[in-house]
Amino acid sequence: MRSQRSFTAALLHFVLFSVCLWAGTANAAGKRITVLYSFTGLADGGFPIAGLTLHAGALYGTTTAGGNFQACNEGGTCGLVYKLAPSSTGLWTETPIYDFQFQDPSSPYSNLVFDRQGNIYGAAQPGTSGEAGIFQLTLSGGTWTLNSIYSAGGETPLFETVSGRTNMFVIGAGTCCGSVVELSPQPNGAWNPTTLYAFAGGNDGNEPKAGVVADSAGNLYGSTIYGGNSNCGTVFELSPQSGGNWSEMILHSFTVSEGCYPGAGIVLDRKGNIYGTTVSGGSGCAPNGCGVVFELTPPTAKGGTWTESVIHSFDNTDGSSLQAGLTISSTGVLYGTTTAGGSGPCLPAGAGCGTVFRLTPPAMLGGSWTHRFVSFYGPNGQQPLCTLLLDESSNVLYGTTRAGGAYGFGTVFRVLF
Repeated sequence: MRSQRSFTAALLHFVLFSVCLWAGTANAAGKRITVLYSFTGLADGGFPIAGLTLHAGALYGTTTAGGNFQACNEGGTCGLVYKLAPSSTGLWTETPIYDFQFQDPSSPYSNLVFDRQGNIYGAAQPGTSGEAGIFQLTLSGGTWTLNSIYSAGGETPLFETVSGRTNMFVIGAGTCCGSVVELSPQPNGAWNPTTLYAFAGGNDGNEPKAGVVADSAGNLYGSTIYGGNSNCGTVFELSPQSGGNWSEMILHSFTVSEGCYPGAGIVLDRKGNIYGTTVSGGSGCAPNGCGVVFELTPPTAKGGTWTESVIHSFDNTDGSSLQAGLTISSTGVLYGTTTAGGSGPCLPAGAGCGTVFRLTPPAMLGGSWTHRFVSFYGPNGQQPLCTLLLDESSNVLYGTTRAGGAYGFGTVFRVLF
């Protein structure tokens, strides 16, 4: 394991600058990134890659490094689950609620989910035992206890909860090319796994890297980062069949010009349109593109072909490398992050520190989407890898950056819109 000292030395080169304005086809003055918390990489954690969960007025998240130095066998890299809450002074206070131990699956890296009893669920990477999987944190007597509820062996699973269901869906577990596994809670507290679909790695898709979403009929939708006709990835649908079986249908196989490698989750709007992001592809950067936001429109007749269109193709000046999924508002506005690009001065020169962007749907049929973005500059964050949390009750976006901040170990940030 890497030492805390090596962590500190890795990111001391960031240039100091604190805030920036929304940019795009027109500036929108007053829209700023505010750093709520800068991680130190020590007991408070460091290098967050997951997004945030809002629960009872506080934000909850995970870090992939830091935590209790002794509990992690003096490696300092096990990571933790934390709570971030506003104080009466307006400052935000971070409290670690569980430090991952040396014997635990290490490096929690997923968004967290609360159940009705207040238990917390998340996913962790393989630890020293080689096990990775889904964990549950249970609070008793003021102490949180970790329980492993699903083991994925040496795989690195993701998981998703679907609105209106008590089951969880584990993505990317299993052998070869990934699978979708449903976890069902049992009266004795155990969770039973059922494999809904195992990918073959060819035209049916390869390596799902994000969660699934469901429509009103119970069909599940997701993406694979590879596979398909051009090995640029796919968007798929899983439909329940009689006898408990599920069938897969590929809705779209990507090409470089349409966007390549959809490594993040997708979202559905009220009309059944699908939106997502790709790491590369598009027309914005030579030779392989900087990534796109895409839309898939369902066919007018059942069994027809879905239509893919590029909503926005990034050109590095406004962002590049879209590794996080989109957040959609009740009015259909899309929010997301780019890991690199923008106008920030982060090294290597010209790479940029990443951006937060907003895409507003056209006011009339046939119109264009309106794109706005804000750039990170290092001390206000670098490399946002998370899907944003939208609190529409207060018109606020929350997110994390893997690096940057006051100490170089990442931030929790807020953007008003």
